[in-house]
Amino acid sequence: MVNFGRLAIKAHRVITPLQDLRDAVVLIEGRTIVAAGRQAHLSIPEDAQVIDVGDRIVAPGFIDVHHHGAVGTSAAEGAEAVKKIGQYLVETGTTGWLPTVNDLQSLGGIVTAKKEGTGGADIIGIHMEGPFLAPKRLKGHAEVDEHLRMPSIAEFTQFVEAAEGNLKLMGIAPELDGALDLIREMRRVGVVPAVAHTKATYEQFMRGVEAGIRHATHTYNVMSGMHHRRPGVLGGVLTCDQVTGELIADGYHVSPVAMDILVRCKGVDKVAVITDSTPLAGLPDGIYEMFGRQVIKKDGISRLQDSTPGVDGTMAGSEWPLNHNIYNLIDLVGVSVLDAVRMATLNPARVVGVDDHKGSIEPGKDADLVVIDEKMRVYLTVVGGAVVFQSGVE
Repeated sequence: MVNFGRLAIKAHRVITPLQDLRDAVVLIEGRTIVAAGRQAHLSIPEDAQVIDVGDRIVAPGFIDVHHHGAVGTSAAEGAEAVKKIGQYLVETGTTGWLPTVNDLQSLGGIVTAKKEGTGGADIIGIHMEGPFLAPKRLKGHAEVDEHLRMPSIAEFTQFVEAAEGNLKLMGIAPELDGALDLIREMRRVGVVPAVAHTKATYEQFMRGVEAGIRHATHTYNVMSGMHHRRPGVLGGVLTCDQVTGELIADGYHVSPVAMDILVRCKGVDKVAVITDSTPLAGLPDGIYEMFGRQVIKKDGISRLQDSTPGVDGTMAGSEWPLNHNIYNLIDLVGVSVLDAVRMATLNPARVVGVDDHKGSIEPGKDADLVVIDEKMRVYLTVVGGAVVFQSGVE
């Protein structure tokens, strides 16, 4: 980590992402952006450290609002594990993230890591994906509901207290008994309710929206799909303007055609690109033990090793980094670089209400930046004005 009192980053292109500036410079003092604009219009202080990245792109640091783990460790495993993940994330251009867990015991370690700092990506909050979710398919095609937890305001209050003000986003299946009351309570205390792991009907989903749902966890995945007579949760997410949608854009969890449909239906300002990474992110392909199950990691996807020979097993997680998923939107869907960057910066910042100081290159905001090329390869990462990752930039 290298700290500069004053730093100027010059580039052929700066994506804010509200503007696409050419031959521009970003000026930083301490932890804060003080100016961004054309080099011809801004004076660089004489005592500033100047980094000229040439024909590369300066963009806001990426924000991942759904990330469970990486480099062999989970965000649920305590403060040191969270710090290790944060230090890996900056290599992928991610400067802010929401460690994603589902139980009370996991919260203390995240809070401690936030207070102490990770030395890498900034913890901008906590995402609880559950525990109030619909039954999952756990064994073959037989659904078992032994892990089903009914929504409880009392239990939710414990989560809020343990998170010490850091709980920003929480997933819930709106069809469960007591879900609507809990969604209203989440809104009351400032936690964004998200529809997640649900078999709800369209009507049940819309009742959840009326109660306060404003976000959809990994759109398309683990939700009731759309039929022309039964639009399901997916139909609701695609057409409801009050809801933003996450997208695992790894090219496996969601077809590029479906990715295109989501962007066309929601617009570029209502989609947040995520990873949904597991502890196997950042590790080489191979066979691993994860959450008590044996999985095979291959081509950036983890699958359960209990499938029929010759048939791919059930997907257990995506291990592609966020910069890869952003590039997929450009390469596979035809989204512009500007819009793809927006879906990984300003949009997720707005989802969790930190866009007053994160998510864009504007004066007064945190100096969280990434230097990339048009294929989203990462060369430099800055968090809070400090260079925390550098590769191929002098």
